[in-house]
Amino acid sequence: MPENRTVNSPSQGTVVAVRGSVVDVRFDAALPPIYTVLCTGPDKKIVIEVLAQLDARHVRGIALTPTQGLARGMAVEDSGGPLQAPVGKGTLSRMFDVFGNVIDREADLTDVEWRSVHRAPPPLARRSTKSEVFETGIKAIDVLVPLEHGGKAGLFGGAGVGKTVLLTEMIHNMVGQHEGGSLFCSIGERSREGKELYREMKAAGVLPNMVMVFGQMNEPPGARFRVGHAALTMAEHFRDDERRDVLLLIDNIFRFIQAGMKVSGLMGQMPSRLGYQPTMGTELSQLEERIANTDSGAITSIQAVYVPADDFTDPAAVHTFSHLSASIVLSRKRG
Repeated sequence: MPENRTVNSPSQGTVVAVRGSVVDVRFDAALPPIYTVLCTGPDKKIVIEVLAQLDARHVRGIALTPTQGLARGMAVEDSGGPLQAPVGKGTLSRMFDVFGNVIDREADLTDVEWRSVHRAPPPLARRSTKSEVFETGIKAIDVLVPLEHGGKAGLFGGAGVGKTVLLTEMIHNMVGQHEGGSLFCSIGERSREGKELYREMKAAGVLPNMVMVFGQMNEPPGARFRVGHAALTMAEHFRDDERRDVLLLIDNIFRFIQAGMKVSGLMGQMPSRLGYQPTMGTELSQLEERIANTDSGAITSIQAVYVPADDFTDPAAVHTFSHLSASIVLSRKRG
């Protein structure tokens, strides 16, 4: 954790089992609630999120950082609260990881508050019902498959059909003329793409209105699973507190489902069809339903969706389709 941001009085525990990213911890005093963040290891650098209370004394969590060097008997500190993300004007033009640490080698963060990444979607009574077209500047999309302001659009395609390229092109076209904040969230994608995007945005002069959040493919599944929630928390602040419209670009929502599948398997849940987690629909809904058009502002989201083996009947693609207001399918035959 970047600094001490405790919510309740912390209690001490002990590591009793380590199985890869899954860690069991014993607490003799109060048992931490679900989603509480625990810190352990040398310098308290290993971060664990509680996902299950096994009995009156034991919790099971998933590590959000690598667990090298972690051993039974090590002391564990309860942070007293859930994972938190920085929000506010100080986040603009910066690049973050899932913990809210800046990873762009610039100055330390200032002018930010910290907020829990676990938040409820806005109630129906607060949602806006007006519908208007969101212009991307790409003629083929604006004419044939227009996107909705405050809606969710998906770029579907298999490997290597140009999802990330099209998303980058949209950023170039829209961020410059898009009034309000723009947020780019990379879930389980390549570090190279993140570095190139940062360099391109800086060169184009649009970085001052952008926030970038990265959970790359080399990070543990727990971190990849939570990075989307961290990005959404930042976007919600711009929408609800600063009353601005936000453009949220996610690359790639399939990697979020895939990270959830790994977390579910590590936690010992019985897999459902094609090996996906039994809670996939719920997990995806908890993320997608927070992307909404309210009376204070709108979060317009454009999401790349990898389609495994070009199979659109795959449960991940089917579940994602149900949340979107527009779908753009990139064809391998036309490519």
